[in-house]
Amino acid sequence: MPRATRNLSPDARLRFDPDALGLKEYPRSFFHQPTEIVARELIGAWFARCYQESWYGARIVETEAYLGSKDAAAHSWRGRRTPRVEPMYKDGGHLYVFFVYGMHYCANVVTQPEGIAEAVLLRAAQGPADTPPKFLSGPARLCAALGITAASTGQDLLAGGEIRLFRRNGRRPRIGTTPRIGVDYAGEAKDWPLRFFDLDSPAVSRQPQRPSAA
Repeated sequence: MPRATRNLSPDARLRFDPDALGLKEYPRSFFHQPTEIVARELIGAWFARCYQESWYGARIVETEAYLGSKDAAAHSWRGRRTPRVEPMYKDGGHLYVFFVYGMHYCANVVTQPEGIAEAVLLRAAQGPADTPPKFLSGPARLCAALGITAASTGQDLLAGGEIRLFRRNGRRPRIGTTPRIGVDYAGEAKDWPLRFFDLDSPAVSRQPQRPSAA
């Protein structure tokens, strides 16, 4: 896998002020909850990056949970442990970025205590008001807009670094749930209801006709 040696500059339209929104960071214990819970509760959180002393980010509106060695859709299925997958084995709250299709980066938030390789894929986000609705609809688009590459895989999101997660501030979104997208190869796991999304956001990557409530 080609490995980027640095991150890129973020899109200027994603600039925002976490302090003005009253956003706070998560405790480590949040990421030690069952991965399905973390994936659902991250809807409405902010995924953000500090670049040249300014913050750029977006509100998460779609996630997918991946349940480690028991999940045929997970990179760590059956205990797979390669240099690419190694960040998934870190303590909850770390970042796992993988490269796909020879051109795209996708960001995941590691869950569970160290040694249990589960994670939440950040599938779509909604930017500030002046960004197009579908600008961040898809994990590759989210990373591209924030300039995040594999250079940051393994970074601790709770250590005061350049990439962080902020807790949602305000009402809990109405959340829908469906099976995950693009995992038809995963046997029975392809039907597990592990995709969560904001029912009211236009930035969701794919709106099902009849989602179930989470």
